[in-house]
Amino acid sequence: MLAIIIASALLYVMWVFVKPQIKYINYFAYVAWGLQTIICFYSLIDEHGWKLNILNAILMASWLSVLVVLLFKINNIWVKFPLVFFVLISLFMIDTAPTHEHHYDHAFSWQLNLHISLSMLAYSVLSVATLYAVSLWVNIKKIKNSDFNSGNGLISLIDEEKKLTKIIVLGWLILSTSLISGVIFIDDFIQQQIGHKVVFSILAWIIFGSLIIGRMNRGWRGEKLITLTIAGMSMLATGYLGSKIVLEWIIN
Repeated sequence: MLAIIIASALLYVMWVFVKPQIKYINYFAYVAWGLQTIICFYSLIDEHGWKLNILNAILMASWLSVLVVLLFKINNIWVKFPLVFFVLISLFMIDTAPTHEHHYDHAFSWQLNLHISLSMLAYSVLSVATLYAVSLWVNIKKIKNSDFNSGNGLISLIDEEKKLTKIIVLGWLILSTSLISGVIFIDDFIQQQIGHKVVFSILAWIIFGSLIIGRMNRGWRGEKLITLTIAGMSMLATGYLGSKIVLEWIIN
């Protein structure tokens, strides 16, 4: 397993730092993602069910986020570099000889498995949207701070805003499905210590929904689009990862 982890990490690093003009550069990421898939199955699932601790959650989110980047053909260093940074952290914090921890293992029904999968996918898609929003902010600053005579910079900016909106809409739809599945399949939010996650997820859903409506009806763009994207993702991160850190690393 250690050899697979090292190989995946090296391929991800090459994907980030090798010149993007080189043909077939994304094949590094395809192979690295395939190796990470093996690692995810080894780390996240066993005969007892899901192993849902904070490190495994980061591993799964990074794995899904790379998939989103590849599907949307995002070749932006401001997206790839921080994403691969978190991938490397998640890979090298894996326990290659894990002891069995019943505290984190859960045999869930297919309904809860579906809810968990949708939640993690929504989190990953919107994480990529946030990184892409940061890259958009960088490009806006570059345009503001430089004199240019053509409209190429603005055309590129408009295209990036359109792609960002598509990613946000996809993430919002998946988040909506996740919330609906939670309402249907989860009986007692308070007893299961996920009431705060529901609150923050709903706040994020409202923010991203408002962003989409504002974009469609009022043409919101630029810094407003970026600010709302980051605010919505902050709600999701606080609700899920923040609560995981408190429950697992501070309280326990």
